Amino acid sequence: MLELAWRGIAILHAGDKPPEVALKLAELLRGRGIAAYVFRNDALEMAWRCYDAIIFVEAIGGVVRLVCPLLRGKEEDPPVLVVERRGRYIVPLLGSHRGANELARELAPLLGAEAVITTAVEDAGAAPAEIFERVMLCGMDAAARLLVNKALKEGRRVCVRGRDPPAALRGYSQYGDQCDVVIDVGGQCAAVCCRPYDLFVGFGATSDAGAHEIVEAILGALSEMGASLSQVRAVASIRPVVSEVAAALGVPGILLRLEDLKNDECLSPSRAVEALGVPGVAEPAALAVAGRGGRLLYRKRARGRVTVAVAARL
Repeated sequence: MLELAWRGIAILHAGDKPPEVALKLAELLRGRGIAAYVFRNDALEMAWRCYDAIIFVEAIGGVVRLVCPLLRGKEEDPPVLVVERRGRYIVPLLGSHRGANELARELAPLLGAEAVITTAVEDAGAAPAEIFERVMLCGMDAAARLLVNKALKEGRRVCVRGRDPPAALRGYSQYGDQCDVVIDVGGQCAAVCCRPYDLFVGFGATSDAGAHEIVEAILGALSEMGASLSQVRAVASIRPVVSEVAAALGVPGILLRLEDLKNDECLSPSRAVEALGVPGVAEPAALAVAGRGGRLLYRKRARGRVTVAVAARL
């Protein structure tokens, strides 16, 4: 899960002073290259919209009361975990199949804690369908997820056609004989369908960064995500070099104006472009070209003189 937390993790606490465990968690996560921020509980609604997961360091009963008014459904709610204030236990509270269990398991040895896992798919030694979607950058409908998770719980053979699943994705096999359930990633979707995300890349760069350097930064970001260049529908920036970058990548390029870069509370502020009066370039550019229904998938990362962000849309 940690390598999939491209939008970062919010760590929340009650009171004015963050517990030592909250600060330790943030430090550990940043050491793994994850954007991790510590907030008071009054930032919950923002964190709910903007981050890949939320970790509370406080009593579980209080967390239940806090999150209940925000709940919308399994497919929308972020993973929520609770860490006991001394760091002895990590409990996935919401979104167990959407990454909370994996995150608890990965954080437990770092903290010297025990992860409390209660769901059946993980107990069977498999990664749930929701994690399959995150790793493979595709989306299923609710009925398909239920079918896949049921097969995994029962120990049946789940095969993937159209793209080989990585070995780390437990419970899934390459397409072949004796498949009980077949997931089609792209293709004709004759079986269970997982539709690949359409990806939209935004970049910012210093004035002396050339097209080749920008192309390499974009390809590096896609590789980190496990994404294919064939999924990219457009690349956008306020830099005129975008046309040269797009031609090198073989995708449409969109030159944006400053007024196209809208502010959003989920975006990472950039001091480098404060004088331009915009919140940043890479993230708002990616969201601008993704259009309605687009969401930030990969929070901006600096690669030398270039920053890259990626938005997704199904």
